[in-house]
Amino acid sequence: MKHRARLTICIIGLLLVMLGLSVGQALAQRQAQRPAQQNPGAVRVYPEFKSQFGVIRWLKEQMPLRVFISRGLSLDSVIDPQLGAPVANVDNLSAWPGLVAQLIENPQQWNSLGIAEGYVDGHYQAAYEGIASWKVFEKEGFLSYQFTNDPSEADIYVFFTKQFVNKMGMALFANDIRGYTSKTNFPYKAILAGGQANFKPVVIVLRTTEGRGGSMPLGKMKAAATHEFGHALGIEGHSTNASDLMSVYYGRGVISPSDAATLRYLYRLQPDLIP
Repeated sequence: MKHRARLTICIIGLLLVMLGLSVGQALAQRQAQRPAQQNPGAVRVYPEFKSQFGVIRWLKEQMPLRVFISRGLSLDSVIDPQLGAPVANVDNLSAWPGLVAQLIENPQQWNSLGIAEGYVDGHYQAAYEGIASWKVFEKEGFLSYQFTNDPSEADIYVFFTKQFVNKMGMALFANDIRGYTSKTNFPYKAILAGGQANFKPVVIVLRTTEGRGGSMPLGKMKAAATHEFGHALGIEGHSTNASDLMSVYYGRGVISPSDAATLRYLYRLQPDLIP
């Protein structure tokens, strides 16, 4: 994998690994009843963007970020020999970036990846359009990213799966879990002190099927990709307003005014951690 020279930093005992909160984690904990909306039309910066470890966002020096969307590739064929389940199970989220880094360094393993069951060509375009939705902020100067067809140069990777599984290999269909995002973050203060981060990719995995086995509708796929990329950019938690894309309900499937206000606010703050 090509590491950018401007981010070659070595963390001296201060490496902090944490995961960007994914939609699946919050969905698994949400209440059965949809919360009542209070002033759903009001534009606000929702505090849930901040993780328990502080502010997480990319630095301008890391941009333009490079995004690789696979043509349906699944990580499910990489099996943990002890568990007999995919390494990329949801109980092992912290290992996903390392797994993808390993695959990139091993072309034979990469080429052995299969296509997720239920994947259709339209899923690629839906994911592309969803992720491209955030490009509207590029003109404001704080965000920049490009799509790449070369997996060796990417910072953010998108894969697909028929269904998410736990460490026992049991399928998880409850609560409409459509995506997970996993990333490794590094303390910004350590980097300012002259350290160096061992970069690992951000990994997004999107589900290709609905609960009854049918192919994921393209509109839902696009909303899921847009949502997960919001997590990749640094919106760690979920808005409590169901009208927002970054709520666990995906809002109307598009970036809401509050989502936009939150991202702008986030990128005005000094980060505590960087991906």
